[in-house]
Amino acid sequence: MSIRILHISLFLTSIVLSQSFCGWFASPDTVRIVFGGDVMLARNVGEQIEKSSPDYPWLGIKKYLSQADIAVVNLECVVGTQQRSVDKKWVFEANPAVLAGLKNAGIDCVSLANNHNYDYFGTGVVETVDSVWSAGIVPVGAGRNAEEFFAPRSFYVRGNWFAIIGLNDTKSGYWGDDEPGCAPTWKAFGESLAVKQIATMKKLGALVIVFEHWGREYDTVPRKRQIELAHKFIDAGASAVIGSHPHRLQGIEFYGGGIIAYSLGNLVFDQHDFLGNIGGLLEIDISNGSISEVKMLPTETIKKFAQPHSYSIKDAKISMKKLCEPFNSTVSIDDKILLLKPKK
Repeated sequence: MSIRILHISLFLTSIVLSQSFCGWFASPDTVRIVFGGDVMLARNVGEQIEKSSPDYPWLGIKKYLSQADIAVVNLECVVGTQQRSVDKKWVFEANPAVLAGLKNAGIDCVSLANNHNYDYFGTGVVETVDSVWSAGIVPVGAGRNAEEFFAPRSFYVRGNWFAIIGLNDTKSGYWGDDEPGCAPTWKAFGESLAVKQIATMKKLGALVIVFEHWGREYDTVPRKRQIELAHKFIDAGASAVIGSHPHRLQGIEFYGGGIIAYSLGNLVFDQHDFLGNIGGLLEIDISNGSISEVKMLPTETIKKFAQPHSYSIKDAKISMKKLCEPFNSTVSIDDKILLLKPKK
C-alpha cells in the first residue's frame, strides 16, 4: 500500500468522524433501499432515448423506484462529450441528457466503478463524475484520484446513516493514485483499503453498503473470488454487498447478519439474449438499524426494448429459487413480489 493511500484512509476517517456527530442513533422507522444492476444508456439504448426521451427507460419502474428512500444502480457507461476512446472492442458513452431520466426516475446514487469507467480516458472519467453531480445524483467509486474514488458517500434517512462505497474487481479501471479512475479491489492495496474503510464506517455507526463490480460475464453462479470477497466485506462490517457485471442474475445469500446479492443482472441494456434481458430490483428494508426484510421485483426488457417492466412472478420464483439454493436462501411470492429469507 502506498503512503498516499494511507493518507487517504486517514483523510476519509477524519471526514467520517466529523459526520458521525459522535453517535448516530437509528430511527425505528423502516427505511427502504432499492438496488438495480447494470444500466447502460449508450449505443442502441441511447438511440432509443434520442427518439423518445430521457425518461423512456424508466417508465415501467419509475413508481417503484420513486417509493424508495434511496435508489442505487450501476451506471455502465461514460456520460459525456468525449471524441477519443481507448482501443478496445466495446466502448460506451451516453449523452449527458440521459441523466435527467435517472434523476426523474428517483435514482439517488450510481456506482461508476466498472470496466467501462475508463472507456474515454481520464477526461471521460472526470466529465462523467461532474455530470452526475450536476444532475443531482451522487456518484460513488470513481473520481479524479484515489482520494475521490475510494471515498464513501453518506446518506441520512430518518436518523439512519448509510455509507455507500463503489468498488471494481474486474482488473480494469485503476490508473494511479493521482489519476482519474475507479476503486480497484483487484489490487491488493485496494481490497485492503476497502475492508479498512468498511470497518471504520461500521465502528462509527454507519450502515455500510458495498456496490462491487466483479465476477465473469454471463455466469449465473458466482465465482469463488466473489464469495470470498463478499464474506470479507460482511465480516468487516458491511450490511449489504450488491454485485454487478455478469449481466445475469445470480443467487442471494444471507451471511453474518448481512445480505449479499451476487449479481442483479441487467436492468437497462441492449443485449439480445433472453437472460441478458432479465434482471431484478432488490429492496432491502431497514428497521431499528438492521435488515428486516429483503424483496425482489423481477424485471424484463423482452416485451419493450430497454424499458424494464415487471417479469412473470411465477417464472421468476422458479429461476431465483434455483439460483439461491446453494446459499440456503428461500424464495416465496408475497403480493406479486419475491420475498427472500434465510433458511431456518
